[in-house]
Amino acid sequence: MSSKTIQIFLKDSDFKGIKIADLSNSIVRTYVIPRDKTAFIQTRSDLSSPALYMLFDDERTSVYIGESENFKDRIVSHITNKSFWQWAVVCVSNNGDGLDKADVKFLESHSIQRAIEINRFDVLNRTTPIKNKLHEFKMETALDVFNDIELLVSTLGFNLFEPINQGDFNKEVKIKEKPITQKDEREYDTIIGPATGDGRVEAFEKKNAWWAIRIGEQNINKFKYVGLYEGAPVSAIRYYARITKIEPYADIPGKYIIHHDGDIQELKNHVVIGNHPELALYGPRYFKLDDIKKSKSLIELMNKAFGSNHQK
Repeated sequence: MSSKTIQIFLKDSDFKGIKIADLSNSIVRTYVIPRDKTAFIQTRSDLSSPALYMLFDDERTSVYIGESENFKDRIVSHITNKSFWQWAVVCVSNNGDGLDKADVKFLESHSIQRAIEINRFDVLNRTTPIKNKLHEFKMETALDVFNDIELLVSTLGFNLFEPINQGDFNKEVKIKEKPITQKDEREYDTIIGPATGDGRVEAFEKKNAWWAIRIGEQNINKFKYVGLYEGAPVSAIRYYARITKIEPYADIPGKYIIHHDGDIQELKNHVVIGNHPELALYGPRYFKLDDIKKSKSLIELMNKAFGSNHQK
């Protein structure tokens, strides 16, 4: 396999902000755009061209996959009509004329099918579009484009197309029919937020709080505990505390500050990432405290929470 180079531009010098990624020897450019930065979309001329896009929730458990001839126009209705998503991942041509309507319609159908087969995310599309018929040469080119998209999306932290069990990837896949919902119907009582640097000490320990966390308003009353996933070099969930109050975070709609009682508990078993960096938490996740306490790794915890089948 030939080597690939990915260039990632952090527009605001913030890994949680807007990202623009190009892949060597590829026509594909991929954008990662937080919901609160969607005004940026209107500043980019290439986002008015045919696009394959994915809308992810903050917990990265649900996705809506779509296509559009003009993403600038299409996103307006999704801001109004779809409240679940907090991240838009948009794939367009980096030369302006590399993808057309037929290409992105094919890529949409292929992406939905792949995401359902792999079953990492709840796919919120109500139907899987029938793949449009492309000339065999054009289809091979579109599949090459999809391979590039798969690599870029995964590198940017959205493991939508990564098989849960690599050993089973070539086996026959049975697709389960399940009702489509935009609500997380699991039981949970704990919100785990990602932490970097000295954030745990400066905020969680010294101020008995954690912020600015995006939470679906319908979930606020479900939470009893707040904990942290500490990034590298710790890469583990180690501490939690009982929530006393959740209130809106000033000047950032949809985000909240969580206050706790100051009685910070260290888990007997730290929940470590182990050899699976793809499980790192980049946004808040919801779990049951009992599942957290009974897990020694993020793989165990994900299996308990989502019924996944990760390799151990």
